[in-house]
Order: sequence, then C-alpha cells, then structure tokens
Amino acid sequence: MIQTLRKPDRIVQPCGFCGGCGHGVIQRLIAECLEELGISDRAINCVDIACCFWTLDGMDLDGIAGPHGRLPAVATGIKKTRPDDIVYIHAGDGASYTIGIAETVHICLRDVPVTMIVVNNGVFGMTGGQMSLGTTLLGQATTSTPRGRNESSNGSPGDFLQALSQFDFEFAARGALYSVKEINRTKQLIKKGFQNQMEKKGFSLIEVLSACPTNWHLSPVAANKRVEEVVAAQFPLRVYKDRGGMSDG
Repeated sequence: MIQTLRKPDRIVQPCGFCGGCGHGVIQRLIAECLEELGISDRAINCVDIACCFWTLDGMDLDGIAGPHGRLPAVATGIKKTRPDDIVYIHAGDGASYTIGIAETVHICLRDVPVTMIVVNNGVFGMTGGQMSLGTTLLGQATTSTPRGRNESSNGSPGDFLQALSQFDFEFAARGALYSVKEINRTKQLIKKGFQNQMEKKGFSLIEVLSACPTNWHLSPVAANKRVEEVVAAQFPLRVYKDRGGMSDG
C-alpha cells in the first residue's frame, strides 16, 4: 500500500533552522499532532528568544514569545485565563533547565495542564553554542568551554527530566530524532502530551534529544550518530512517569 505524505497545512513557510537541526523536525511533529487531533484552531505556541523562535514565522498558529527561560510562567498565565485552549511550550534545554529551571520546577509542582517540549541539544544554540550547565556533556567543546567541559571547573550535567519526574504531575518522557523509528516514537510522546491536555489532565513534559550540527561542528549524519551513541547513553530514552499508564513500548 502506497502512503502519500504531505506537508502539514499549519506549516506555512520555511524557517531559519540550520541544516540537520532537530527543531524543524519537532515543528513538523507538533503540526502533524495538532492537525490529526483536530485542535489546531485553539493551539497557542509559546516560545522564547532562542532557536524555537523561528516557529512563530513558520507556523500558522496563535503564538507568543516570552523572556528567555520564562515560558513555563508565560504558559501558566495563558492557560489560567484561556483554559479551553491548547497551550504548548517549544523551548530549548538551556532555557528550560538552566536559565529557567525555577519556572520549570514550579509548572511541575502546580501540575498546570500545559504541554512542554524541551529540545535537548546540549548547548545554547541561538547565541553561539555556549555550554549549557544542565546538559553539556563532560569533555564536550563549546564556545565557552573550548577545551571541553571540565567537572572541577564547570560541574557535571544532570538528568533533569528524571529529577523533575519525582514531582506529582501527569507525564514525563524522553524521545530522540536520530532514526525514523525514534522520530515516530517521539511523535507519539508529543501526541500523548496534547491528548492529556485535551482530557483536562495535568502537566506533560516531553524532552527530545536533538543534534546541533552547526555548534557541534559535525555533519548532520555524524551529529545524529553522536546523539544515538553518546548522548542517549547519558540521557536514556523512556517514559519516566505517566499517571495514565503509557508503556515504554
């Protein structure tokens, strides 16, 4: 059986993502999920001033850009005033786990019925590839750690998704984009996050491991191989919590 693939209607123009970047793949997965669930007309895209900001141009959705790292607070305010809308966050790991870790903690504690998608590429991508305290791996060279991240000087990365999942909220899971199989699995995680919101359940946090070929100074193929062989070993792909009982599958 031949399956015809088409561009989601809500993606209306090209974005400025670098070649091989995972943000564009995630944008498409979000658009596909919204259209398949029939909720595009009431979706609100919350982004900060980082790589994900491009989605405001690329997506035909209501959207808002908030201060860097403060999207959980912005999305909480929107959801409290517009409870019937589908509010989602598309943000990076530097914003979510470093600059905005306090806001991320409190949206988890409040169990706000918002869907948050965190793109973990191990660096601050938009501002030049600096180290992200939460996710840059030991030994990884960045513009602020040119000789590689050193534990004694810079501390160690942490599995923030695992730590945050100890709080009482609806759903926490991690996916990746290095293969068709993992892209399809990640789409199901994102769709689950939207379905939870449709069903008036609590907060959903989906982290996605993504390559950053530009700041890693690798080809897209080599960057995806690094995600599969190195990054996923540090940050395991699985469902960390689900009050509704989704399996790792």
